[in-house]
Amino acid sequence: MKTEIANKLSLLIDSLKQLSSSYQEQIFGLPEFVDVFDEVISDFDDAFRWLPDLMDEKIISYEVVKQILKCNNLIELNLTIEEYKTDKSFELDDTWNLVREYAASALKLLKIDQNDF
Repeated sequence: MKTEIANKLSLLIDSLKQLSSSYQEQIFGLPEFVDVFDEVISDFDDAFRWLPDLMDEKIISYEVVKQILKCNNLIELNLTIEEYKTDKSFELDDTWNLVREYAASALKLLKIDQNDF
């Protein structure tokens, strides 16, 4: 695998690990000075942009892409609803927990342990 593609895959995996983690794990895994909500969503968004390159290289399966697209679609929907843009909602709301489940499913399909975050 080319280094550039390996780096893009690594960014995607890292963002999925972070996204699939509980809010408390996200807090623990990030520096104190960052806004957890913004950082997790931003990291996923940055990695999501590399998805077409990974698909072109046939690095990830259709099933993985499907789970990642579910994450992205639900994130985009949540960001249109003002009450879902809070730390409390990000911690407790079922819709954000569903995003975490989709991310965990993608990692499972990639055969990556999300607990390695």
